[in-house]
Amino acid sequence: MSVASNIIDDQRMRIIRNEFSRLGDKCYLDNAGTALYPQSLLKVINDDLLKNVYMNPHSDKYTRDCIDQIRCTILNHFNSDTSTYSVIFTSGTTQSLKLVLESFQFQNYNEEKGSFIYLRDNHTSVIGLRELVKNKDVDVVHISHSEFLSSLKISQISHEGCQEKDINKSNTLLVYPMQSNFNGFKYPINCLKNIQNGCLSGYLKKQLCEVNCNWYILLDAASFVATSKLDLSVTQPDFVCLSFYKIFGFPTGLGALLVKNGSANVLSQRNYFGGGTVDIALSSEDFHVKRSTLHERFEDGTLPFLSIIALKHCFDIISHLIPKTVNNNVMDTISYHTYYLAKDLYEQLKDLKHENGAKAAVLYMDTDFTDINIQGGIVTFNLLRQDGSYIGYAEFQHMADLFNISTRTGCFCNSGSCQRHLNISNKEMKAMHKAGHKCGDEIDLIDGKPTGAVRVSFGYHNTFDDVDKLILMISKCLFKNLNIHKPERTMINFNNNKKETINVNSKEQTSVILNIKKFFNLHGMPEVYNQNSKILLSEIAIFPIKSCGAFKIKTGWKIGKKGFKYDREWMIVKDNGVCLTQKQNTLMCKIQPFIDLENKCLTLCFSGLQPISIPLDPTNNNQYIETQVCQSKVCTDVVKGYDCGDEVADWISNALGVSYLRLIKQSSERVQKQKSNEGVKMLSLSNQAQYLLVNKATVRWLKSKITDMTFTDDIDSLVDRFRGNLIIDTSQELIEREWQKLVIGQHEFKVEGQCSRCQMVCIDQKTGEKTVEPLRTISQEFGGKLRFGIYLSYIGPVNGCKDHILATYSEVNPFSKMSQ
Repeated sequence: MSVASNIIDDQRMRIIRNEFSRLGDKCYLDNAGTALYPQSLLKVINDDLLKNVYMNPHSDKYTRDCIDQIRCTILNHFNSDTSTYSVIFTSGTTQSLKLVLESFQFQNYNEEKGSFIYLRDNHTSVIGLRELVKNKDVDVVHISHSEFLSSLKISQISHEGCQEKDINKSNTLLVYPMQSNFNGFKYPINCLKNIQNGCLSGYLKKQLCEVNCNWYILLDAASFVATSKLDLSVTQPDFVCLSFYKIFGFPTGLGALLVKNGSANVLSQRNYFGGGTVDIALSSEDFHVKRSTLHERFEDGTLPFLSIIALKHCFDIISHLIPKTVNNNVMDTISYHTYYLAKDLYEQLKDLKHENGAKAAVLYMDTDFTDINIQGGIVTFNLLRQDGSYIGYAEFQHMADLFNISTRTGCFCNSGSCQRHLNISNKEMKAMHKAGHKCGDEIDLIDGKPTGAVRVSFGYHNTFDDVDKLILMISKCLFKNLNIHKPERTMINFNNNKKETINVNSKEQTSVILNIKKFFNLHGMPEVYNQNSKILLSEIAIFPIKSCGAFKIKTGWKIGKKGFKYDREWMIVKDNGVCLTQKQNTLMCKIQPFIDLENKCLTLCFSGLQPISIPLDPTNNNQYIETQVCQSKVCTDVVKGYDCGDEVADWISNALGVSYLRLIKQSSERVQKQKSNEGVKMLSLSNQAQYLLVNKATVRWLKSKITDMTFTDDIDSLVDRFRGNLIIDTSQELIEREWQKLVIGQHEFKVEGQCSRCQMVCIDQKTGEKTVEPLRTISQEFGGKLRFGIYLSYIGPVNGCKDHILATYSEVNPFSKMSQ
């Protein structure tokens, strides 16, 4: 039975092919040149741009958050994260390569020479790097394909791991492709330890170069990552270069340099700086300070932010379009799919014979398609006439154009591989150039000898029909009476472990009705406020879901290691993975949370919808899916969390009127950024500190300063706008600004500074309506400094207290510098 693919079933292939209906009868076989974008990708990108306003990331934090989320998505695609690698956006692989060479420190502190070594069979973009090191007093060394592979087999058995880098040694940079763009040969990447331990030192010694050096590896991954999985948890090169259009077909002009964080210090020689890469620069004095974050030091000017934002949809579309048939992985499925298509073509070309028995094709391959680990989905060849003479690639291309077949011809910007496979010496190459041949022209034969070849490269949308069209074209247009033998084509079954996704059982959870009075009496705390002259903690509030409504506590609440238990432990994320806040959707304040400790659930209420409940501890319920997201308020932090399921996601989406929202519960730890070394403080999903204290007296003072007659908030409503965890009421306004620490009941807190305010205080927390006040008056009263309320971090219990419950109406004893 005829099949479209060995890997992807016919029904799925029809769905995939429908995404490329614009091809019509065109047979596209130049996927190594660029992938083709599916038509639904443009639709979702267009919808995104029409529905959202993305601004210059230097001006707009939300756009920066989206970009940082995409950095996380990229690293997740390569099975890594920001703790191991950094993503620097570039215009593509070529700029990424140049960036490394411009910045790389070859010499050590003793000014000993370093070495730049490259494989001859690299893309021209790599060969050209040698020009950048001419003025760096660096030894430039090239190594042949065979010598490189044989050297990699030399194991350094005296070292189990990689040798440590030594600042007293010079540095050597090796550049080679993960996959040849010429013929799809996959170079070893499981040999990095051998390289770093000096397996190529013997070759350097033959070139009279320094061998006692630190080794760094720069991989050109442009061809490889287009159809194969790069797992950076298994192999960790120092630098990886890639272009996104090779994978997705869109956007063009965007690539990335992935830098292993432990190797970043060697990129210290870049002199240029531009917009966004410095903390300070003086125009009248030779003085500037570069930014500390790696990608910020290297990304000059304004990033192509709309193209970067489109990447989110690129990853999503390919994930939804391609089944995870092989190893439960999209890229492995694409790799096997394209490999078997190329193998089919390879076997047909290999067996292609004329009537007289003479072979009809010369194949320029480094493998025989018996191992997918060393061969990608590319076949490179030339065709021979019955008398053994070559058919030039230009002639081939003209015939292919008649059949509406797109391939690539020439040397594909890889002169080293071209010379090796076509057996052309340097002298002959120069003679060809002197005869008028240039890269990219149609002079395909000189003295009967080919100057280039034909390259066929497959993508995930190709099928065996495309192979047949190419073979048909060859037999009809270029030859007569060819003997064609089609290989056997059958589906290959991969036994994957299927993971069953179970929806949240909300029918049981939504039946939970909180007994508020019973909850308030859990700890036996008094409910009556006994007024006296002391400062008392009048109210505790937590915000279980970041940016949603408050859960107010009249008795007491447990202190956890990240702040109040369950305070900001959940967040709502958009379909692009960025945390949603009231800045984007003011209706979030109307989602009212209730925590039932007895039934261990969080119940959400919203006007017009039935309440919905979820467990407080998702680890006891295996229906939750662990996921990794980057939360928008702390964009530099990667937050690992649990997806709370489809039902609550749909509920929230309906409440807020935004599609594809998800509810995520934090599972990983965040560390509070501190100026001093007073111990590590953990954070939930709060912005900057564990607790926020608001003084009601200061709120009354602020209200008295507001002159806008349309602003009608009472004191309690105005207090709610500042979303404090701890509400107090002193006899004097603004006094909290002088405090250094305070003891509340039997618990000590440190003041971490004043809270910087944004437009969220202009959202009425009952209605979601926006007002100008009180931000305008805050700015007016404090000279443009938008600070209101103080941040606190928990120090610990005092007086031998072992109870971690902070009670309302506890006495508040502040300490200022003067009182200490």
